[in-house]
Amino acid sequence: MSNAAKNQIEHKTRFADIINLMAPQTWTGSVTPALISLALSWQRQKQLDFVMCLCLFLIVLFMQSAVNAFDDYADFVKGTDTLDNSPDAQDAVIVYGMKPKTALLCGFCFLLIAAVPAVYVVLTRGIVPLVIGLIGGVVLLCYAFGPYPISYLPVGELFCGFVMGGLIPLAGVYMQTQTLDFFVLVQAIPPIMGMSVNMFSNNGCDIARDLPAGRKTLACLLGQKKTDAAYRVLLILWCLSPVVILAIQQMWISVPVYCAASLAFVHLVIRQFKRQLGPAERDGVMTGATTLVTAVGLAYSAAILLN
Repeated sequence: MSNAAKNQIEHKTRFADIINLMAPQTWTGSVTPALISLALSWQRQKQLDFVMCLCLFLIVLFMQSAVNAFDDYADFVKGTDTLDNSPDAQDAVIVYGMKPKTALLCGFCFLLIAAVPAVYVVLTRGIVPLVIGLIGGVVLLCYAFGPYPISYLPVGELFCGFVMGGLIPLAGVYMQTQTLDFFVLVQAIPPIMGMSVNMFSNNGCDIARDLPAGRKTLACLLGQKKTDAAYRVLLILWCLSPVVILAIQQMWISVPVYCAASLAFVHLVIRQFKRQLGPAERDGVMTGATTLVTAVGLAYSAAILLN
């Protein structure tokens, strides 16, 4: 029996386990960039194709679910997630009963489900969304698998932010406008930063269990004290980034709209700023981070739409 298998509670896979493997609490990381892509599309042509909207959301949700499943599988097999360091059964599904092969199979099933609307998109919009999706898919698979997974390296946050915060808006705008506009990647800097900061907060809380597993994330290299300081700086820069991007585009109506909307979540920023990264506050840190991803994304989208 492998060391990983010894650190597992075994039971039959339940439907709730599959839902936990999909990790719906993380879906805001893909839904928010998708919403921003719709705002950017509306800015360009003042109309939306609702079938394309549905396809976009189905693709990103099931692709993210696949990544969550693959990441859980890789962490369990490599011994990163164990009974000793994974108290939350919803966060470490394989540790608490799902067979690793079942989790891996579920991951591929999620990809197949995402492929159904993706095929329709390619048939109606051409090969460009497929190329963008393949680039994102390859990066996300490399994030969890291989001899040197990206998630084990100090560039993991950047890659995750670029794929989810950048490529999703790029593909979403193309699906609506049929124009490959790389300026979207500039407009997507706020969600790119949001996804990166979100991952950095996660890795900052997991230093104690990542170091023994051989992970060399940015947080592991910096150490807890410097990670906490860097996180606070990045948090503020991220929340201010929409103002900079909107000002660059001379969207002078949008700037005060975003600033006014940010008043609704400034207390969340302050609360997150005061938190200490680490296992003791992990749940609060991650809940706060995902809530802020949604809040900043909605405020940014509203600012774009109301310009």
